[in-house]
Amino acid sequence: MITNDYINEMATYTRWQNDTVFQLCDGIGHDERNRDRGLFFGSIHKTLDHICVVNRRILTFLDGTLPERSPRGHVAWPDWEDLKRARLEQDDQLAAGARDWTEAWLAGKTTKRDPQGDDIPAIPRWVMVVQIFNHQTHHRSQVTTALHKMGVDYGSTDIPWRPGAGFFAG
Repeated sequence: MITNDYINEMATYTRWQNDTVFQLCDGIGHDERNRDRGLFFGSIHKTLDHICVVNRRILTFLDGTLPERSPRGHVAWPDWEDLKRARLEQDDQLAAGARDWTEAWLAGKTTKRDPQGDDIPAIPRWVMVVQIFNHQTHHRSQVTTALHKMGVDYGSTDIPWRPGAGFFAG
């Protein structure tokens, strides 16, 4: 079982990493963000879009609503500014979760009957919260690898070294 402290740390870490990656991607421009780089989703933009699509699905599922299905390869936010806004809103939702999701709520299970397919199994909410952070980290690493290959230094990705963590304060 996870705690609100865990969610807070991961939400803060995720915002830091997202801020870094999106700022760097602002700097490389539209053409470089959309160039097929052989990533699982092709381009940096499509990979970042995929992260937000899955975030939206999980956050919707956590709210007790069956998320909409979208076709594989569909880009939900083709406009870069719209994608940045969606990412910021999701980061805000995760930060709010750190304040609002109680231990009892996290331990509860969420299930929905899927009218388009198999029933979704009962999954503890805390597992889905861990998944949202894990999924982002996985795909963000694909983007940071692409940036590295372009000669862009994205800096540290280590939790203890995030700004404001205070782990090394004297």
